[in-house]
Amino acid sequence: MDQPVNGPKNEEMWARYDAVIPGGGVYVTRSARFAGRDVMPGFIESAEGCRLTDVDGKSYIDFNCGNGPNLLGYRFPEVDKAAFEQSQIMDLSAFFPAKMPDYAERLLEWAPDFDWAIFTKNGSDSTNLSLRIMRAAKNRPYIVLLKSAYHGFGVELALSPEAGLEEHQKFVIRVPWNDPQALLEVADQYGEQLAGLMLNPLDQNPVQETVDISPEMVTALKEFRRRTGALIAIDDVRHGFRIHPKGSHIHMGIDPDLLCLGKAQANGYATSTILGKEAVRAGAEEIQFTATYMFSPVSFVAGITTLNVYERDNVFQHMEDMGTLLKDGLEKIGRETGHEDIIMTGPPAMLTLLFSKDQKAKRARTFGRHAAQLGAIFHPTLNWFISYAHKQADIEEALDIARKAFEQTPTDVEQM
Repeated sequence: MDQPVNGPKNEEMWARYDAVIPGGGVYVTRSARFAGRDVMPGFIESAEGCRLTDVDGKSYIDFNCGNGPNLLGYRFPEVDKAAFEQSQIMDLSAFFPAKMPDYAERLLEWAPDFDWAIFTKNGSDSTNLSLRIMRAAKNRPYIVLLKSAYHGFGVELALSPEAGLEEHQKFVIRVPWNDPQALLEVADQYGEQLAGLMLNPLDQNPVQETVDISPEMVTALKEFRRRTGALIAIDDVRHGFRIHPKGSHIHMGIDPDLLCLGKAQANGYATSTILGKEAVRAGAEEIQFTATYMFSPVSFVAGITTLNVYERDNVFQHMEDMGTLLKDGLEKIGRETGHEDIIMTGPPAMLTLLFSKDQKAKRARTFGRHAAQLGAIFHPTLNWFISYAHKQADIEEALDIARKAFEQTPTDVEQM
């Protein structure tokens, strides 16, 4: 019989968790239960580079990267050293830290098409604030979003609002991904009532193939802006730094008014950002927006150092190379082990593995569970992430694990 992924300490931690923390949708994508019961390790004790160690002392090659933040590698020495040195001087205090304009200037050097920066703490803070900025700048109520697009925990942005909260979305209109006609129909129907539109760089959702934006949709977005005067915000919180080295909007061919960043921008230190154009500055200045932990110079220094390393060491190209090596290897091994229907989808640094014959991701969960038993984290329902810490030897070791996991996974869901 297969050994469980969770050892005795993990099981003990789950019992304690269930007693004191609500489950269900709370923290859902961070929970190992999103992958299925005993498919991924539940509780992690330590991490370094691209490796995790769980509370039972078992080590894993990690392709989850903290769900995105780990860009350079866990405990990346250069970033941690800079953050520690700043922590010895000051972290939170009254008034603004001196490192605040330093970080804003560094981000604007990286993205010179923008003119100002606002710092927040989470990606959800940035996306929610962007809606307010677009409305204040245009003095209009309606926002357009894409169907199934996740933009954070805000009530207006929720994909499935709780009973009684639907009224909070009365000024939100959702259109299908890559449907130019639907978008332009909204433009004609609502016209000058539209404040703006927010979209992700990709249609990348759990247990589905990743779909890039079509040239026709890009053309329609430009026409939408021309017809309505509405603003465009890109939610690059999840995809930032892994689709294009200068921002996913460049990959898309879109010149947005606002760019929301987060996750990877400080290699796990808690800070997120909105970058904006000069024409939208007055709208931002109308809004009162503050919270205690947004003003951490430790996070700002970590962000500056992360960006310096990212550009200096050509981290983007490294992640592309390692992701391509992983993708090509998995496709080859899949065929060799009888899994001809394997589907590798998404950009190299954000891959998803699917099987075409896989009702309710049962085979993907089985593969992920066997890989975890052998020491690699291949999430079966979410996309993966590549970091700078993933070197060729790590990819080759992960492919050896994948081969064994494929061999233990039935080639047809009906065999399970």
